[in-house]
Amino acid sequence: MIEQGRKRRMVTALVAGLSVAAVAGIAIAGTAMAHSRQSSGAAGGPGTPSPVGVSTPAPSPSQTPSPSQTPSPSSSASTPSSVAKPQPAKTTRPAATPTKPVGTHRAPTPTGLPADPVAGCKTWLKEVSAQPGSSAKVVARLNGAPGIVLILADSNYWAGCDTAYARNGGTGSIRQPEKIANPAPGDAEAFTVANNLIKMLNGRQYEYYWAAGQLPAGVAKISYTFPDGQTTAASIQGKYWVMQHLSAVPWKPGMGQGPQIQVILWATNGQPLRNFLLNWGEDTCAQINHGC
Repeated sequence: MIEQGRKRRMVTALVAGLSVAAVAGIAIAGTAMAHSRQSSGAAGGPGTPSPVGVSTPAPSPSQTPSPSQTPSPSSSASTPSSVAKPQPAKTTRPAATPTKPVGTHRAPTPTGLPADPVAGCKTWLKEVSAQPGSSAKVVARLNGAPGIVLILADSNYWAGCDTAYARNGGTGSIRQPEKIANPAPGDAEAFTVANNLIKMLNGRQYEYYWAAGQLPAGVAKISYTFPDGQTTAASIQGKYWVMQHLSAVPWKPGMGQGPQIQVILWATNGQPLRNFLLNWGEDTCAQINHGC
């Protein structure tokens, strides 16, 4: 009886121990399952609900991505598709001027001088006088660097013409037409000049003088001495003479007129027949189609 009672107490103690162990095992298993669900909910896996009553902890400062990990604003993934990107301003350019094929037209003379000086002189003469007529021919001509001086004459009238002034983009110069006659050596008006300021190819302006006329009887040479100190002899061609002179120094604003122009008429024996000075303005603007 005593032995049986001892066995019963041992069985009861064993059953109690097994029950405690079973309860502890269940508790441990439940805790493990709870931790597993909490971890799955924090990971945010698709279709996995967060446990009721369990809040997701806020990320600690160490979990904040560093600037190097932050996508740059220029990344296409971070740029909202609804925000329009600024476009560069369009620059309006003038339309290009079409160029004509080479050889389709004759290029204008860069200096402005007429390609045909005789035709140019006849045109300018016709604009201011009916004489000499359309039958006028060239009776004297002087080709110079500034331009061409020539005389047109018919059977009754003659007129002097100079093309140098056309360098300024306008017309040439016309001397007052006169009847054909033999002037006297003492006629100072027959030797007046025209004075113009013209631009040469170097871009500078120069004082320029020209004259033309009929040759007086007994005169073999006509010379002009200008303010720059240089003396120029007229070109005598038959019964006519022509002259042109370009100042040696460029013109500058404020320059004075300088000494008067001296004219000397020379005889065939080399002796001076007449020596006189031209008055500025009165004797230095012998042209009728434009001023000086």
